[in-house]
Amino acid sequence: MMGLAIDLTGRRALVTGAGTEGIGRAAARMLAQAGARVAVHHLDEAEAAAALAAETGGVALQADLADTAAAAALPGRAAAALGGLDILVSNAGVLLRKPLAETDDADFARIHAINLGAAFALGRQAAALMGQGGRPGGRIVFTSSVNQWMPNTGLVAYGSSKAGIGGLVRQMALELAPAGITVNAVAPGTIETEFNRTAREDPAWRERKLALIPAGRTGLPADVAGAILFLCSDLASYVTGTTLTVDGGLSLMGLRA
Repeated sequence: MMGLAIDLTGRRALVTGAGTEGIGRAAARMLAQAGARVAVHHLDEAEAAAALAAETGGVALQADLADTAAAAALPGRAAAALGGLDILVSNAGVLLRKPLAETDDADFARIHAINLGAAFALGRQAAALMGQGGRPGGRIVFTSSVNQWMPNTGLVAYGSSKAGIGGLVRQMALELAPAGITVNAVAPGTIETEFNRTAREDPAWRERKLALIPAGRTGLPADVAGAILFLCSDLASYVTGTTLTVDGGLSLMGLRA
């Protein structure tokens, strides 16, 4: 029996946070390999984003997602460049590690503006563009984190912003289901990305993390990108309002990630 192949030929996708080596870049590549044309968003990695866009047959788009207006405009820019929009992968985010007592109002506002506020603006505007041009429905996937559920010291701003993503997914999924638009999230555990490059260079950190992961290894960006590809595909047409955990079993081990 032949295996099922995911075919996204003709789909137009926007992937945010794809300028750095991480989940966004891996997702952009995987969507393109499945046949989609991809708009690659970046903050200030113009050369890397342009190379990825050339590789995937898409276009590179710069935007500072801390600016709500820039975030809201990005789906329209992608649709104009690609001739429409069928898929949004809202992956861009920022991480802040500070104890509660040291996290000030500006820190909290900045993390929430990018991780949650921009995600909302992107999703709202992308949904308004989907279904145009004769192709019904659409796919919206947000990158969350296991910290959506699992508290960790020093992540009060980051963890609460990702918890907000879980609620956003459910609310948007409910409203957009009648239009055939699915809304889901992936919640990565410990993935080898730019986020934790410095920490990963510490052998003690790696040993401590591996002791918490039943799979016995940290994750790769492609592990999360595979889950994103599934949620963007026709195989997931009846999956909406959920968060898919991609963590090698980390969240099975207790309350702290």
